[in-house]
Amino acid sequence: MAAYLKLPLSNQQIYVEIKLSDPDATYNTTAAAAAAGGDLDIICCVDVSGSMSGSPIKNVCEVLRDIYQRTQKDYRLFTYNTQTDVKRTLKTLSERNDNLQASGGTSFACIFTAIKDYLIQNASAKKPVTFIFMTDGQDNEPNGLALQKSVQMLKLMLSAITNSPPITFHVIGFGEVNDEFLNKIRTFGTRQGLFRYSTESKELQNNFNDMFEYALHVRQFTIKFPNGKTYTANNIDNETVGFLTNDGDDLSAMAELTLIDDKTTTTQFPLAPMKDIRAIHLLHALNLIQPENEEQVKSIQTYLNNIQITNSKNFAERLEAEQIYKEIDQRMMEYRQLFAQLKMTQVPERVKLQLSALRHDPIFANTQRKKKLDLRVYKNVDYFKKTNISGILQGYKDSITLDTWQKIREQKEIWVDTYSNEDIYEIMRKSPDNILCLGIFVQRDEEVINNPAKGLKLLKVTNTIISYDSFINGMNLAKNNQQVQGQFTTLNDHYSIAGALADEQINAVIPLYINDEHMKRIRILEGIWLGYLYTLDSCGYDKQQEVALLKLFYEIIQQRTNTQRQKQMIIELEKVCRFIIDESQGFKTAEQFGEKTYEKLLKRLPIVNTQEYDLSIPLMIGYLRNDLTSVLVPIYYEYLRQEYLRKYPKNSAAVKTIVENLVYGCDSKHLPATLSTNNSSTLTNNNLPDYIEQSFIDYFHDELSQPIQLTPENIIKENRKWMIHEEIELNYIKGLLLPLPDFIRTMLNLCQIDEDYIEKHLDYDTLRYELLITFYYLIYSDTNSGGLLNLPKKENILSVIDGRLQSEKERAVAHDYSESVHLVRLVSHVAKNCKTLEGFAGVMRKYCPSRRGPIFSEVFIRLVESYDESEGDTVGTVTKKEKLIALLKNQISTMTATEVIYEDMDQCHSLPSLDEQLRSLRRFIDEKKVEQIGLQNRGRLVVYCRRTLMGDRQCRRKRNYRYFLNPFHEDSF
Repeated sequence: MAAYLKLPLSNQQIYVEIKLSDPDATYNTTAAAAAAGGDLDIICCVDVSGSMSGSPIKNVCEVLRDIYQRTQKDYRLFTYNTQTDVKRTLKTLSERNDNLQASGGTSFACIFTAIKDYLIQNASAKKPVTFIFMTDGQDNEPNGLALQKSVQMLKLMLSAITNSPPITFHVIGFGEVNDEFLNKIRTFGTRQGLFRYSTESKELQNNFNDMFEYALHVRQFTIKFPNGKTYTANNIDNETVGFLTNDGDDLSAMAELTLIDDKTTTTQFPLAPMKDIRAIHLLHALNLIQPENEEQVKSIQTYLNNIQITNSKNFAERLEAEQIYKEIDQRMMEYRQLFAQLKMTQVPERVKLQLSALRHDPIFANTQRKKKLDLRVYKNVDYFKKTNISGILQGYKDSITLDTWQKIREQKEIWVDTYSNEDIYEIMRKSPDNILCLGIFVQRDEEVINNPAKGLKLLKVTNTIISYDSFINGMNLAKNNQQVQGQFTTLNDHYSIAGALADEQINAVIPLYINDEHMKRIRILEGIWLGYLYTLDSCGYDKQQEVALLKLFYEIIQQRTNTQRQKQMIIELEKVCRFIIDESQGFKTAEQFGEKTYEKLLKRLPIVNTQEYDLSIPLMIGYLRNDLTSVLVPIYYEYLRQEYLRKYPKNSAAVKTIVENLVYGCDSKHLPATLSTNNSSTLTNNNLPDYIEQSFIDYFHDELSQPIQLTPENIIKENRKWMIHEEIELNYIKGLLLPLPDFIRTMLNLCQIDEDYIEKHLDYDTLRYELLITFYYLIYSDTNSGGLLNLPKKENILSVIDGRLQSEKERAVAHDYSESVHLVRLVSHVAKNCKTLEGFAGVMRKYCPSRRGPIFSEVFIRLVESYDESEGDTVGTVTKKEKLIALLKNQISTMTATEVIYEDMDQCHSLPSLDEQLRSLRRFIDEKKVEQIGLQNRGRLVVYCRRTLMGDRQCRRKRNYRYFLNPFHEDSF
């Protein structure tokens, strides 16, 4: 069936929609879908000139690898700069560990010639061919004869192709490119291609994905009318074909049309005026219009404002209508901005490029878009399409018994939509998917997408009861009125609708429980109303929003008045939130701050997250579970932890003093300690190399873990030691308490609990434990998240921290190398033969803490001597060069993070190529017979060298040299 409607715009165009999937149609959509993309040759032409180096070429390679992994089709890959390489494919790129190399200039002549040659060589294949042509610059000789000749030859060859499958050129422009030239390229083929443009390299991935998805699924149709007029239209879903006729066409006298697909299959469709015109049809028509000036944009926006997207046939259609509505609305705003810039005397090339790309934007309406939110939106859209929400809701409505309808009727006087004047009974009778809500006024910012608990703030609770449909229609009208006046909206704009009272504004709603049948609707539509509440997009749902709703409910309680009406609404909201925490899988599986985080809080495990835990959330969970008193003390402990983490800097002396006072008491006594004897034990019986190295790996990660001893050590203790003070100094600990925060006071007052409840129920042994975990492990010792998994128990925390604090004073270690050079060689041998950087770093930190001395000199000189020599099979073993660079950078990469070797030396996060400098240093060491080496980096990386000045005399005077490796030069001092 084909139907048409006339658009009430100035050009009087007619929109025609052909239903391919109509049960009465003779068109075989299954066969057509199977044919689409099944026999298609796609060739990526990628610019690899020097301007593509870095992030651009990396992003392109990543997306091409991903496309191959998804499609498992070995599409061709042509790369070009001043030469063209046509031997690559997506498969060969995917199998390579490195990216394409970008260098040189740009010659379009070479790539056009390669394309021409390929088409000639494969002319007999009779397959449709699509080129995805990507460039980020202009030709080295844009007016040169070579480029002109290559374009002419390519066009000549293409013009000679008749009765063959289509050849298409899609174009992706990036950066400083020419709009006119790129638009010319997309018209090279026998079928016009599309155009995408971006100014950021990360958008290249989206553009390639868009082009591939479109190329794989697009179908082109030719439509013929009885009067001889012909139109073309594209389709990617095999369900409907929609197109606009020319101005002034009259279809009233025509009863049928002919559809010819890209397989030349011909099908007749009856043609009639559209009878049931819904919002989705109007939006499909508007989506095809490309305005030519600002006046046409305003006309489209005015027409858009009058479309009621809630008047949809079913729920899935309503979601689709809302998405198309939003995309048209956003696109028209972009058009207005670009048309305004076109009025400038000197129009930037970027504006022309963006306008060209925008004209093709509706075609990519169902592909990945630019904002962070859109990946989530498309995932949710896909879920909503697969889930028969309309059927579920209709099933609920049909199952309501007469007795239940009677009970709902009895609620008519209490719950009425302020806007439509429809009561709860009428709303539920009229539609299976409309719900009644409380209107609120909120402030959103961009953080609401990733952190909804922090990105949305309640400004005011209103007394307005409003249905969800009335709210959506009112918000769309308010938003469009603002845009017509030239105020372009974003996520944090405050456009709103008026509430029941004169001073009330509404830009968000929360559903009210009201009755069990109404709650069934709320539960099924949860993702829809939560998505809009936090992102102004019904498909913007994320499970973290369920957690954030608890904070919003707390803010509503905080702003409550004592009127009977607001008390009643809070009870209904409370029932909705109780469903969230009791039954919602989103809350139970939320990555941050959901059920698992709440359980960690109760067990008092450290909560390590990238975002701070808003403690009103667990407070509301306890309240909704009627167990508030059980969570008050744990929440107060976590509040102390958060406040002190904000107040005190890492590793500060003030924090160390607090820890010492908690462990030893405020009046700690210093007791004498004796000098230890010489500990001369050497290697244990288990002296296997891997065992020895593992002990140094452990030492690198925890210096209290003693490694295998390689040399004699003199361990000198300071002449003092503190004793653990087991008794609690109550006054001191109470001095560390903080006043109750307002969010706790609010809930205590609501539940009529004594404000002294927490203080009366504090266990001061537990409080000391909490404070020690906070001050020592989270602040002073800067423990990483992995170390927080094995915290000491309350019964042994004092002895554990005492051991760590005393070790800072006790172990002043002196290594004795005077007895034999054998010991120096032994340690050096172990260091040079370590298989891991962690083991090597552990040895160097243990035996060369000051980065000088005989061992350090021996290791460093031997590494410089041989760092570039072949080491044979070193798979799984670090090389000498990697060890040398680790020393120079003062850092190694572990499985979890990048860590320093020496705490008192700066890091070099990046070094230029040092090969020439190291070779020069090696020659100097060899020629001057350098004996001692030292290393330092305080803004400049310096190697200190010391040698005998006059060896032929009895003078033992030394001369010192400095080698500045970054930047490189040498001097003597």
